[in-house]
Amino acid sequence: MPTKIDATERLLNLVIALLGTNRGYSKSYIRSHVNGYAGEGATAAQESKVGVAFERMFERDKNQLAALGIRVSATNSYDNELEEQYLYRIDPKDYQVPQLRLDEPAMNLLAIAANLWSEATFGAAAQSALRKIATRTGTSWYEDETTVSSRVRTAEPAFEPLWDALRQQKLVSFDYRRSGAEEGTTRTVQPWGLGNKYGQWYLAGFDVDKGEERNYRLSRFTSEVKVHTGQSFDRPTAFFISTVLERLGTGDPYSAQVAVPDGAAHSLRSRLGTVVLDTPARPGWQVLRVEYREPELMADDVAALGAQAHVVAPAGLREAVAGKLRRAADAAAKGLVAGASAAAPIHWDKPLKLGKAKRRDTPDRLLRLLSLVPYLVANPGVSVAEVVAEFAITEKQFQRDLDTLNVSGKPGYFHGDLMDATTEAGQVFIRDAETLASPLRLSHEEACSVLVGLHALTAVPGRGEAALAQATEALRNVAGEDAWLADAVGLELVLGPEMGHLAALQQAINDSRSCAIRYLVGSRDELSERIIEPLRLFSMDSAWYVRAWCQQAQDRRSFRVDRIEILKDAGEQKHGLGDQTGWQPGAGIYDPGSHDLQVLLVADPATAQRLAPAYNARMFDGGPDQVGLAISVGDTALIGPLMARLGGHARVAGPEALRIATATWLAEAASHYDAVGETVPETHRGDG
Repeated sequence: MPTKIDATERLLNLVIALLGTNRGYSKSYIRSHVNGYAGEGATAAQESKVGVAFERMFERDKNQLAALGIRVSATNSYDNELEEQYLYRIDPKDYQVPQLRLDEPAMNLLAIAANLWSEATFGAAAQSALRKIATRTGTSWYEDETTVSSRVRTAEPAFEPLWDALRQQKLVSFDYRRSGAEEGTTRTVQPWGLGNKYGQWYLAGFDVDKGEERNYRLSRFTSEVKVHTGQSFDRPTAFFISTVLERLGTGDPYSAQVAVPDGAAHSLRSRLGTVVLDTPARPGWQVLRVEYREPELMADDVAALGAQAHVVAPAGLREAVAGKLRRAADAAAKGLVAGASAAAPIHWDKPLKLGKAKRRDTPDRLLRLLSLVPYLVANPGVSVAEVVAEFAITEKQFQRDLDTLNVSGKPGYFHGDLMDATTEAGQVFIRDAETLASPLRLSHEEACSVLVGLHALTAVPGRGEAALAQATEALRNVAGEDAWLADAVGLELVLGPEMGHLAALQQAINDSRSCAIRYLVGSRDELSERIIEPLRLFSMDSAWYVRAWCQQAQDRRSFRVDRIEILKDAGEQKHGLGDQTGWQPGAGIYDPGSHDLQVLLVADPATAQRLAPAYNARMFDGGPDQVGLAISVGDTALIGPLMARLGGHARVAGPEALRIATATWLAEAASHYDAVGETVPETHRGDG
């Protein structure tokens, strides 16, 4: 018997052995019979060394399995009168996903809930959960083929360490810049929950220094998150992130006076509660009173209008907008983004990988093998191409996995003990794998991802309440003690003002009806009249879109629902394009066109990490302080507003004509705040 084999193979053999015994095995039996552990030493001196090495290895293996959610139990045995010993086993009830009974509508909802995370940290975990549940329900195929889908991203660098600290209940510290502040201060926090609202991720927790519960927007973190692994806390059992999200944006809204040209700034005019004030303004201009809830997001929106909007009051918002425009204009003029110490060159020939590459270590591969076996058992004859696509691996990795499966099995390792995984004419079959035929129970991430997704779907129109309740109850039972994580992570996919249009568009899709809409083209600040034939509804974070055939463009287009001002029925659909042949919204929302222009941007690393997935951008090496981005846009008019929103954290590098035009646009917008009287009469200054 070999004594030195791959660690993954040893752990897989250990799982099979302990899962396949009803009574349990002693350490001495495991050492002698489970492939991968060294046997007894030939001499007493050798045994003193290898015996200690075995004890350490076995304890490490048990701890590693426990970290993966595989509990090894130990019971006392008194069979040997001379020595008390423990017998070790894995109880199938602790290991397996329990049997589930879900009908097709409920299974479809699980697919939708899992696919919600396809652009996020939980993407792989959600798909793994879906695979396990499908296996236990006896469902061979599960697809998100409905006309409503959602996607949520977790691009903030702080998300993953905060998630790890949350589920382990560990203290964290980080530097945080509050709204309106220039510098960050260090915060030490007990993380209680993570929630997404307005397209922003928030941390809810207990601020240790201030002695009270606080909320923190992840986009305001100015340092890496430090997890204090040695400092645990008890999370309050009565805490629900849904309650925190409900409170966000409640209470009395803020109010601002914004001067805008007649017939312009439609994004402000269309806001709920906006009114035109009677007080006179500069000829050709009006003053709007606009309500808002998030000062920082409002500053972004006004800055994006450039010279077409000027904040009269309050002073804090005016300074925030002016500051963004000035920093953006300075970055465009000096060629230096915020935080960069020098204008280092961008190596446009050195592309960077998006995000951090995750190393495939022993735990990752072991989990994949434990998931691969029940998948192959449940899908005999599945093609190699389907397997590698399902598990997001290469054919070379898959062949290595098959090789490991074929040398793993029950102690004895004779014919019938070892698993037999083969490929025949491109199809995969596995035999003698009964011990691992049932999938491993859901991990923290798997249970949380699907439960949170299901809860978020309760607000989306067009969902069957009975199927949603059935799916949620089943998943809570499967999650068991980990179900609390679904109360600690939450999403608000639908905000009130959009509900009416979403319901009407869903009805139009169901009835194959066309819609006449008045639509705000944000990049050009203009209203257009269109006839569309709705095909699908989808969301990215909290922004909802309708995928439709546009009669004006004579092509499929995606329209933001919150920019639809008027929506009316326009008769039957004419093109019969309801079948989207598997179309799914990409990370960048909009489909690339043949006439799109490639734009080169330079941004600080944190900003680049957020922009890249949103715009399907390629990233390039620019040293420690900046990153190059290449994006494709159909309308360059959106670039100036984007740079204004980013407030100096990014700049345009090319094409040259666009760089100059954007710099001019930003300089003009910033100059209006340096000469207030030229835009707004003296009577409109102040905090009003």
